[in-house]
Amino acid sequence: MTFDTLAVATELKEAGFPPEQAEALARAWSHVASGELATKSDLVGVKSDLERQIAGVKSDLEKQIAVVRTEMMQIKSELEKKIDAVHSDNVLLKWMIGFSLGLSLLILGKLFAIHP
Repeated sequence: MTFDTLAVATELKEAGFPPEQAEALARAWSHVASGELATKSDLVGVKSDLERQIAGVKSDLEKQIAVVRTEMMQIKSELEKKIDAVHSDNVLLKWMIGFSLGLSLLILGKLFAIHP
């Protein structure tokens, strides 16, 4: 982008700026204008690149979430099996304790019945 410092300085002088101030402002604006400024097409290109990258990240995240979800379902299934096994063991243990207690009471009853 070209910047006509002479034309800008002339316009500023005609608008009432002192010559030194008009020339200094024109030079300052010239430095700004000669820098790397992004054009609209540059911004559109960057936008499309970012959108493409975001779509890629989103796709990767969705795949990772699916893997984690599958692993969690497997862990849940394994835990449910272990809980069921522990529950079954507890039921058996309750029956065994009840039977042992009943048998012990029966033995004690017989012992006291024999020896009055």
